[in-house]
Amino acid sequence: MANESDIVKKSEAFLNDIGMTATEWLLTMGKYKSHILQLDDTSYKKFAELYEKIINKDFKQSDKGKLLEDLSTLVLYQGYAGIFECRRNLRTSSNEIDLQLCWTENARLAGIDRAFPFLEDSFLCECKNYKKSVDVTYVGKFFSLLHAARCKIGIMIAWNGIAGRSKWSDASGLIRKIALRDNTYIIPIEKKDFKAIYEQKANIFSIIHDKYLALQNDIDYSAYVQHHELEENFKKS
Repeated sequence: MANESDIVKKSEAFLNDIGMTATEWLLTMGKYKSHILQLDDTSYKKFAELYEKIINKDFKQSDKGKLLEDLSTLVLYQGYAGIFECRRNLRTSSNEIDLQLCWTENARLAGIDRAFPFLEDSFLCECKNYKKSVDVTYVGKFFSLLHAARCKIGIMIAWNGIAGRSKWSDASGLIRKIALRDNTYIIPIEKKDFKAIYEQKANIFSIIHDKYLALQNDIDYSAYVQHHELEENFKKS
C-alpha cells in the first residue's frame, strides 16, 4: 500500500488535472452521494448491526432510546473520525440526547467545512424516541434551544418523522415558518433516511444537504419575483 506522502501527491495531481480545489471536490462528492463520504467499513458494520436490531425489534422497549442514540452518534460524528467533535452532550430524564457538534481543526484546515457551509461553525442534534411522529410542541422547544445556543442549523432525529399533513400545518409547517422568519433550519432525520444509509444509497452529508436545499427552496420566493412593466413609472415619480 502506498504511503501517505504518495497518496497526497497523487491526490494533488488529480485535483490539478481536473481543475478543482479540495473543497469543490468534497462538495461535488456530497452532491452526488459519492461512496467517498460513506462510513468506513468498521463504522458501517456497527451501524448495520444497530439498524437491524432496531428494525427487527430485537431489544427491550426500554432500550430503544439507547440504541437510537448509539445509531445517531455513530452516523453523525463517531463514524467520521476527524471531521466532527462533540462540544456538548446532555442527557435528559426521558433518555433523549442533545449534541452540539462542531468541525475539528483538521476538518477546517482541509476545507471540509467550506464544502458544507450550511452547517456553519456548529450545529445541534436532538434525538426524539417517540412511538408517534414529533409534534409541533417539540419542534418549538428545539427551535428555542437552537436560539439559545445561537445555532442556525438543527438536526432532529425523529424515527417516526415529523407531524404534518400539509406543508403549512402542524410540526412540518412550523419548521417552514421558522426557516422563513428566522433563517433557522431544522432538518429531520427519519427511519427512511437511516434505511438509505443502511442500503448505502446515501450518506448523512447528502441527506442533510438535500433536505436543507428542499427547505430553503420551498421558502425562497425570489425566483417568482419579476419586474412589473409599470415599475419605472413609480421610480420616476
